[in-house]
Amino acid sequence: MKITVQATDLKKYLGIVNRGIGVRPQLPILSGVLLKVTKEEVNLVSTDLEVSFWVKLPAKIDEEGEMVVPAKLFGELVASLPAGNVTLLAEKNSLTVTAKGINAEVVGQGVEDFPSIPRAKKAQITLKSGEFRQKMDRVCISAARDDTRPVLTGVLWELEEGKTILAATDGYRLGVDKLNVSKTSIEKDTKFILPARSLQEISKVLAETGEDNFGIEFDKENQQVIFTIADMEVSSRLIAGEFPPYQQIMPNTYSTRAVFNREELLEAVKRANLFARDNANIVKMTIEGEKLIVKAESSQLGSNSTEIETEVEGEGLTVAFNARYLLDYLGVNNAERVVWETEGELKPSVFRREDDDGWIQVIMPVRVQN
Repeated sequence: MKITVQATDLKKYLGIVNRGIGVRPQLPILSGVLLKVTKEEVNLVSTDLEVSFWVKLPAKIDEEGEMVVPAKLFGELVASLPAGNVTLLAEKNSLTVTAKGINAEVVGQGVEDFPSIPRAKKAQITLKSGEFRQKMDRVCISAARDDTRPVLTGVLWELEEGKTILAATDGYRLGVDKLNVSKTSIEKDTKFILPARSLQEISKVLAETGEDNFGIEFDKENQQVIFTIADMEVSSRLIAGEFPPYQQIMPNTYSTRAVFNREELLEAVKRANLFARDNANIVKMTIEGEKLIVKAESSQLGSNSTEIETEVEGEGLTVAFNARYLLDYLGVNNAERVVWETEGELKPSVFRREDDDGWIQVIMPVRVQN
């Protein structure tokens, strides 16, 4: 195998493909990047068995071949190379890297144990990158961080006519939003669950590449979804299992409704959280007349209280929340004003933008002793 490539291109595309390298790979071979050279193209491939990257690298091809090289070492070496041509020459299990007086040999390994990665055939859904990234920011915050229940680490996709419903929950909060679909050949009423981590990685790649649109293909046979972004493919395994019937916990009525400035609430919760750290991050939100009072107190640290002008409809009440859930929601929300609706102190609370574009955040309250 022998190719010549620009150092800037190698750095850029290797940086993307290295996203598929796990922190603690399940198999030794997964700590490496596959360099695959055919007569037609050069590809960089990586996988952690959950998300896989297949990236086309612009290069001059002199000789075909393939090899797996250690991702961390190869990435750090490439990052140190000056601009200009870089020659990669593979012989047996050694990759020689040559550039402007620099000569390095990286010990690689054969490709026999590298997993087979499904390839895209034809995109079945076309999506706009900007909208996709915004929706992923919104719903992925509600997915579970630990894999005690794997299905809760994913985002449910429900394909309907002209749109896709997205939902994620960790059991304490629920995010639901809609994604417009400009073109699809997948039959409606199709449902699948994708890992939130995979979707967040794809969102980052879209931000880096600047592509306006991208395609999605559903591979039923391999239980994978393949995202096609320009000259790269990102595939993700589907999560098996039944997603919770989230519609059952979404309130459709309220006894109290409050509208307030999002930025003011965000800053108030940040301040309150300083005093809630040793008290399970609990902050209390109280509706009193036309005011919202955000408060936290600690026997060790003290207390903090902030009043916010609010438009109120209904009864006054006090609800305790985990501050982190509020901060996550308010941090990805760019609306000027936010609506809070609840049926009571121990009932699920609904938060939405005042302009209500279909995004709903449900947060469960915390039961506290008076």
